[in-house]
Amino acid sequence: MNRRIITIALLLLVIIYSGFGGALAQTITGRISGTVTDANGGAVPGVIVKIINEATQQTRNAMTDPNGFYVATNLPVGNYRVMVEHQGFKKAAKTGYDLVADGRLSVDFTLEPGAVSESVEIVAATGEAVNSVSGEVARVIDQSQVQELALNGRNYLQLASLIPGAPLLEDNALSLTTSLSVSQPINGNRGNSNLLTVDGGFNLDSGSNSSQINNVGIDFIREVNIKTSNFSAEYGRNSGASINVVTRSGENKYHGGAFENIRNDKFDANNVFNVARGRDADGKEVVPRPPLRFNNFGFNFGGPIIKDKFFVFGGVEWKYIRQFTPTVLRTLPTRAERAGDFSARANVFLKDPAKSGTCNATTQTACFPNPKIIPANLISADGKAVAAVYTAMEKRAISYTDTATANNALFAEPNPFDNREDLIRLDYRINERHNIYGRYIHDKYDLIDHD
Repeated sequence: MNRRIITIALLLLVIIYSGFGGALAQTITGRISGTVTDANGGAVPGVIVKIINEATQQTRNAMTDPNGFYVATNLPVGNYRVMVEHQGFKKAAKTGYDLVADGRLSVDFTLEPGAVSESVEIVAATGEAVNSVSGEVARVIDQSQVQELALNGRNYLQLASLIPGAPLLEDNALSLTTSLSVSQPINGNRGNSNLLTVDGGFNLDSGSNSSQINNVGIDFIREVNIKTSNFSAEYGRNSGASINVVTRSGENKYHGGAFENIRNDKFDANNVFNVARGRDADGKEVVPRPPLRFNNFGFNFGGPIIKDKFFVFGGVEWKYIRQFTPTVLRTLPTRAERAGDFSARANVFLKDPAKSGTCNATTQTACFPNPKIIPANLISADGKAVAAVYTAMEKRAISYTDTATANNALFAEPNPFDNREDLIRLDYRINERHNIYGRYIHDKYDLIDHD
């Protein structure tokens, strides 16, 4: 027992230390309140109300005041069961309440006369609970939506486009993932005006506000809470929406899983510019579809360290993306032009810098002997170096046509991205009214980009 207490103390010290400087004022808990009345609508004071987290069996007790009102604040997110009992009335229970971060649930009871040994149980209707306590406009995307909706970039920020006022302006989800972008305009605000948090902790690159610190893995998320307008001043660091990710936690039952999500160019159509290059004599595309390999895999595990008291959840996720930059058209000088021969261009006349006079289609007194060719002995070392750069660019092109025309080269450069994310969360119940938790999350990524 002493060894267990020492272990718990050390773990708590670690998570408290790791949390210094990372938490803001954003609420990541919720509250449940309501009234208890009798069959005639009269208030029933002194009623014991038990609020039970069904995953961890942690219980909070509240008592109704003279007006029959009760409230329990700072409740961890989760599914709750609410029970009331009072002498002279049947015991009553309501289940199926999903409390979200900063959620405010109203659970009212009308007690029926009878013995306490008798009970009445009501299962709440599933669906989004109506917030009748505050006037903020917000949406919560729960764990089942986060994990079951098709997200081709495996990026939780794609979920923001599900809410009203959030247009889809970036159809390349992989670019959002590789850039850690936060660019999702909401209600007309610029994308970099949103406030992003993880469990209430600041999650923006302070230097630009346009990229995230941690792109939390889909399988590590319990919910995504998006407040769009009319919310409390505690969320007012930025002028846009407030997007808070709540991470998963351990429960009384052990649970875990492993996953892999795959995207591959074999499943894709070719790029329109590549198709425009046509097919060769054998019917094969001159420029094949760009390669793509996207492997997102990992595992997670959670459960009790001490049942009803101390819980852990953790996992590791990898994202490996092998793709090319979007294909772009560029104009390169021909091989002959790189050697000083511009004969393919009708309106080009080359002036000899050693001669005075005019060099054009009508007067060629100051032109080279051949007005379209630079003599080889007059091409400087700098000129040869510039030509060598264009030759190197030709070798990198996926398609090149040696003609004096615009857009004669097609480019797509390798754009690999490697990411690993480690997460661990510890939740400890000190007593009925006090809980403490700590969460460590670390992203390590490498990206090779080209302009």
